Amino acid sequence: MNKYRVIFAASMVLVAVIAVLWLNHPDVPLASPGSRSMPGTASFQVTAISEKGNVWLDRDETRLVDIKTLNFVSETQMHSDVQTAWEFLFEGFLFTALPGSAIRYTPQTRELILERGEFYWERKLSGRKVEASLFKGGNIVVLSSSGRLRLGDDWLEAWNYSGQLDFDLNGKLFHLGALQYLNTRAGGKLSPATLFPPPPFVSPEDKTIALIRPNDTIIQFKWKNVQGAREYILKLYPSALRDNLLLSKVVADNAVTLDILPFIENSELYWEVAAFDAARRIESAPARMGVIVISSSLLKRGQQPEPPRIEVDSLSVSGEMVLIKGVTDPYTQLFIDGSPVKLDGEGRFIHTISYKSIGSKEIVFRALAPSGLEAVLKKQVTIFEE
Repeated sequence: MNKYRVIFAASMVLVAVIAVLWLNHPDVPLASPGSRSMPGTASFQVTAISEKGNVWLDRDETRLVDIKTLNFVSETQMHSDVQTAWEFLFEGFLFTALPGSAIRYTPQTRELILERGEFYWERKLSGRKVEASLFKGGNIVVLSSSGRLRLGDDWLEAWNYSGQLDFDLNGKLFHLGALQYLNTRAGGKLSPATLFPPPPFVSPEDKTIALIRPNDTIIQFKWKNVQGAREYILKLYPSALRDNLLLSKVVADNAVTLDILPFIENSELYWEVAAFDAARRIESAPARMGVIVISSSLLKRGQQPEPPRIEVDSLSVSGEMVLIKGVTDPYTQLFIDGSPVKLDGEGRFIHTISYKSIGSKEIVFRALAPSGLEAVLKKQVTIFEE
């Protein structure tokens, strides 16, 4: 009987030890019955590298990172060139390192140091708080649920999207709540600024297109307004890793029409939008990324957009009044003598101008395409005394 009590007591101790280990590392699942070892996710793993460029394992740039064979057995420094973004998992967090970023990881102590560059992160596994270091060991940052960091030579910018972000920078403690921003270069009092929430309901969220005619490359990007925001910044990338920024455009509305013709060498285009504070030059939290997949194209790669056409069908003068009828490309913005003109679905327009004096008059037509190219047309009319 005593033998069974000893076995039972030993079993309880073993269960207790396993439970304590799991509580300290909740992102590691418990061993399954019959398994030889405790399965789990590595505390650090490089998961993706963008197509253009390289990630190096040494400062002399002689050893390339190979995701399939990468094995961390000692302290490792990694950095990318100016074209390459990459992605890695650390203690249940997914990081995106933008081009030119550098980190250092020590597997024995599970220490991650973000040395330079720009990083986005998002918690993927719930559990205990996770720490990393900024610039060097000792500058501890307790990661929030999601955010962004930009590290310069002796300064940083921090965007905290959700959760609590705490960090120590050279002995000075900083605390950022959800939707707060801090720039240590600003000088003076270092107080966090408030960020706008991400714009909801973006469109296109997931769109597949075939390019047959030039106008097939004209896409309207839309999102719901953020209360209090006056401007937005839209960014376009060739991948979800935010490498090789293709376009950055500030708009004063919750929609913009763009011609993606200059970017059709990419089979996929990823875009995101955030509220933008032009006075302080601060981007707020970005919306969830949308993607446009180009399934096929009959258009010539590298083809350049053309200025929009302007055709005036008639100029009818009646006294001091001029009636104008014409057509332009349907996605353009048309202005006649500086006044915006409404177009129908085919780009046709009717517009009137009233003059207060007689004589020869010049009418200036200006059409602005989504590509940014414009066309200008001038017409002469003569107003006679009735």
